[in-house]
Amino acid sequence: MAERRFTDTLEEKLALISPTVKAIEFGGDRPYLGELQTLLRQHLASLVVLFERDPGLDAATADLYAAAAAVVNDSTKACQPLARKRRLLKEAQARFHERIATARPNERNPSAPWRRNELFLAA
Repeated sequence: MAERRFTDTLEEKLALISPTVKAIEFGGDRPYLGELQTLLRQHLASLVVLFERDPGLDAATADLYAAAAAVVNDSTKACQPLARKRRLLKEAQARFHERIATARPNERNPSAPWRRNELFLAA
């Protein structure tokens, strides 16, 4: 029963992350992308605390957020080609899903605020 509830929660949170990443990938105006970036950060933070600390999952989460932040921050600038950043975002999302699939559920209290802040320092 508890495992099923965990699986449902996991699927629900992943279902929120994927469309947010897709929306960032396809772009929009700067304020809209900024809101999506904030939303992605909230979704990722609420998801990673469900799992035991795993450096691979932490790195994949930070990479996904950093790739999304790069797309958002450079969307209005003439920086590196946007196609490259979109590809990096897709690759980061694939790595994130691979790590989530192998991560172990956190049996302890899922409130780890230090972890939420630590993951997003790079972006």
